[in-house]
Amino acid sequence: MPPFTDSLTEALRRYELWTDAEIKVSAGQAYSIGGRSLTRANLKEIQTMVEYLDKRIQVLRARAARGGIRIRGGVPL
Repeated sequence: MPPFTDSLTEALRRYELWTDAEIKVSAGQAYSIGGRSLTRANLKEIQTMVEYLDKRIQVLRARAARGGIRIRGGVPL
């Protein structure tokens, strides 16, 4: 998964889109015709992205709650 540099708002928007996709795919995006089957989307990949975005949102919320990134022990130039 590529790391995103999203804001919390953007991460929440992505999360909503991916959870909608997960619901739609789990409702039946696969079918069979004449012994051959086709799946339109990979549910496992969607679930992996939903989990990633959930963790990312938790990190962004925690960062916002404490006031952003803190640097300790920096050496001035």
